[in-house]
Amino acid sequence: MALMFSISGLRGIAYKDLTYDDVCFYAQAFGKFLKAKSIVLGCDTRKSGDMIGAAVREGLNLIDCNVISLQIAPTPTVIFMVRKLKADGGVVVTASHNPEEWNGLKFISNQAEFLNEKEFSSFSKFVEHYKPISHHEKYFPFYTGGRCLIRRDPLKEHIKKIIASLKLRNLGLKIGIDAVNGAGSKALPRLLEEVGCKVYRLNCEFKSTFPRSPEPTPENIGDLCQIVKEKGLDLGFALDPDGDRLSIVDENGVPISEENTLVLATDYILSKKKGNIVTNYSTTALMDFIAKKYNCKLYRTKVGEANVVEKMKKVCAVIGGEGNGGVIYPTINITRDALTGAAIILKLLSERNQTASEIISSYPKYHMIKRKIKLSKAQFEKNKVEITKIFKGKTNLTDGIQIRAKDYWLHIRPSKTEPIIRIIGEALDKNKINKYVKKAETILRQN
Repeated sequence: MALMFSISGLRGIAYKDLTYDDVCFYAQAFGKFLKAKSIVLGCDTRKSGDMIGAAVREGLNLIDCNVISLQIAPTPTVIFMVRKLKADGGVVVTASHNPEEWNGLKFISNQAEFLNEKEFSSFSKFVEHYKPISHHEKYFPFYTGGRCLIRRDPLKEHIKKIIASLKLRNLGLKIGIDAVNGAGSKALPRLLEEVGCKVYRLNCEFKSTFPRSPEPTPENIGDLCQIVKEKGLDLGFALDPDGDRLSIVDENGVPISEENTLVLATDYILSKKKGNIVTNYSTTALMDFIAKKYNCKLYRTKVGEANVVEKMKKVCAVIGGEGNGGVIYPTINITRDALTGAAIILKLLSERNQTASEIISSYPKYHMIKRKIKLSKAQFEKNKVEITKIFKGKTNLTDGIQIRAKDYWLHIRPSKTEPIIRIIGEALDKNKINKYVKKAETILRQN
């Protein structure tokens, strides 16, 4: 296993693939690349966060760049504060949904956005040019003039903006929260309590170990489902470790898939303001249904938040995001933001006076299958032509293989954050899409 450096940032197994020296170098390179005088820094709760955060601070300080540390803070809060403080950029110490032994860096530009493809390409070339042959070499000229400044209560401004933008108050709902002991453990409960919700906490402490698998997928949030059902709550919210992805449990204790987070949020926003929408190729066809419902244009991009954000800016989208539970509402934050997503969905329920299950039942019932298989990118490249021959439909090769037909779609692509191949498919016919996904996996595994 080696370091993974892509548009999604830098990731690896801490202390093994991702060392102090690695982080120090990449932090210095990023600071130099931006010609930064100030960088906002935040992290999730992983055990290796202290070591990696220290390496980021040292690396930046050594090149005369000040670090504004938010300490433990959700990724969307870090991005919000880059814009609020008019900093030259930001770094988040997190491996997002990866297992707890992983860690990494997410890089934020002075526009308070993750680097887009063009920016990442330039940064990647910059890194290659300056990468030392050994860790004993000097990376860049050292000035040692930078300082580390602690920013107290960074959540305050972020929460204030969400409440004001959505006019939230006195909701009176009972909500369960499973924050996987990550960066959102204090933020989401605080937001909901400030708008009049009674919060039932599960895994809402800053701890270095995760009590469940990090991704807030239906199979991982059974304990939250049980609490919602047993206590008769109105809703449950589950987060990933860095607080940018949101999954929902309905009032019956049934997980309604992280795919539906963006669907529900989009349904509400378009009911108030019609406009363009952007999501990726791997997101549910329910987004097409919602777009048609409001007679709005839906654009799709390659997977990756930066790709979605770039397209949103080009088409002046009113909302966008990804089917992994990532809601991007530019009025508040031009990034996936679980706090904003939760606030929009609570606003939807309160205004329509409906339960989550009632709203979901009004949509067509699609069946989505998600698989991830340990397979090399080379094996994927070898067999991808065969897949395009077997499955009929409109084929798009800009991000792996995306095949879209009238009654189903498949998206098969190498992950940029893990050494795996992802296979995602969706159709109204559950048996059909299950069969197609299995067939695709069989073809990929061929020697």
